[in-house]
Amino acid sequence: MSPSPQPSPSPPSSPNSAAGPNQEHPAPCTRTVSQADQVPAALDAASPGTTLCFTGGDLSSTDVTMTHSGAPSTPITLRSDGAAVRSIHITADHVVIEGFTVAGGEGIFLNGDDLAVRHNTVHDTQRGGITCERCQNSIIDSNTVQHVDTVGIWIDGQRIAVSHNKVSDTLARDNGDADGMRFFGNGHRITENTVTDISDRGYANPPHPDCFQTYDDNSPPTFDVLIAGNTCRNVGAQCLIATGDQRGNSGAPTGVPSITFVDNTCATNGAQAINLRRWPNVEIRDNKISGPNVTRGIIIIDDSTGCVVIGNSTDGGRPTLDIDNSSRPGSHVDHNSPG
Repeated sequence: MSPSPQPSPSPPSSPNSAAGPNQEHPAPCTRTVSQADQVPAALDAASPGTTLCFTGGDLSSTDVTMTHSGAPSTPITLRSDGAAVRSIHITADHVVIEGFTVAGGEGIFLNGDDLAVRHNTVHDTQRGGITCERCQNSIIDSNTVQHVDTVGIWIDGQRIAVSHNKVSDTLARDNGDADGMRFFGNGHRITENTVTDISDRGYANPPHPDCFQTYDDNSPPTFDVLIAGNTCRNVGAQCLIATGDQRGNSGAPTGVPSITFVDNTCATNGAQAINLRRWPNVEIRDNKISGPNVTRGIIIIDDSTGCVVIGNSTDGGRPTLDIDNSSRPGSHVDHNSPG
């Protein structure tokens, strides 16, 4: 057995985003937008420090598209009192999105640095709920995502904090999948979220619903990702799945955990709650695993070497860990219940 590894990192604070005004004292509105035909001009005129406030019932067919950036200490803020829009598209830096209802379109799509998305409700979209693609140093916090297509929250980039969100009832369309969250890249902190009620029933070709999923596609390697303190409940398959079927997550630095999965509650409906395949260097600690169909809590196979599995529990007396011989090199397994 290898020497005891270093302790897992504790959940860090959110990224150093200036796109985070004090929620108790929000900046006053620079301009109030209540009619759909006012939106393009208001967005085009926005500059660092601008706060656009959206209100009223005339915006529900509007696509909000922002391409102007704020500045590190003076973001552009788009704030709603709950008014509904069709979709939000941000391709810019230093922008805050707060308080919107987003329904019927493509959800919230983000691409940029130092973005903050807080206290929004996204539902019944034609694509995913919240997508942060090639983002850096950004925050997705306290949003509700329900009944969207394919995936509730998708992050790709560096140092994205995803916290206190609620995701439920993701749908699969066109023989696709239905997941809670997907993550790619490095430095992410996914903490204290709740993912519930994603079913694989009622489909001609059932999806494979998971709460948290990553895989190696054509993106850079995934490493230094903390997933901590989340609740995953009544989801059709697994709590966490990481698969490296193309490259085995090659390119991730040695000596750094690819994923640290700690103190999560996993009450899913699959045969196991955690599934690693060709995905090395994962720390799995102090998770509570249950579910009506669980035959083992964790399965680690196909050269998923160097994994740490400590202090996890599986209910009903079912074994906590199934690890194949190819994955045992460098592993550290201790204090799981059952052992």
